[in-house]
Amino acid sequence: FFISSLLEKAASLPPLGNFDPVVLAVDDEEISRRAVTLSVDKAGVRSVALDNGPAALLKARETHFDLIVLDVDMPGMNGFELCTKLRTQAEYKDTPVIFVTGLSDFQSRARSTLSGANDLIAKPFVFVELSVKVLSYLLKARLATQRAL
Repeated sequence: FFISSLLEKAASLPPLGNFDPVVLAVDDEEISRRAVTLSVDKAGVRSVALDNGPAALLKARETHFDLIVLDVDMPGMNGFELCTKLRTQAEYKDTPVIFVTGLSDFQSRARSTLSGANDLIAKPFVFVELSVKVLSYLLKARLATQRAL
């Protein structure tokens, strides 16, 4: 009940100008990518899903993303490395990053923070938890941007 009332409240908020956020979801497992994009879609937010870090870095250079959801354990470039690389780009230094991962031990949580992430949700996850966090981080980021102007 509490979470559904939060989603209803978020949906009833007045629009923030012409803000039309887009989320980048990166996970090498198709089922996990679909679960993340479904959660983002349920929040009423558009998403782009990719299956690896190098492709995500390229896409992030050509498209602006307002929030990024990453898995940790991916071949080639793991999520910690990807997050660290994104944080070196001026456009993404303050962009909210949420890890959705099966690695939820203390060391992984610490590494996610040290790589620049804002949050970590353990797999398997409740869809509405990610939906609420996506909306919350997007709203906070948008309000911070408006205050800075």
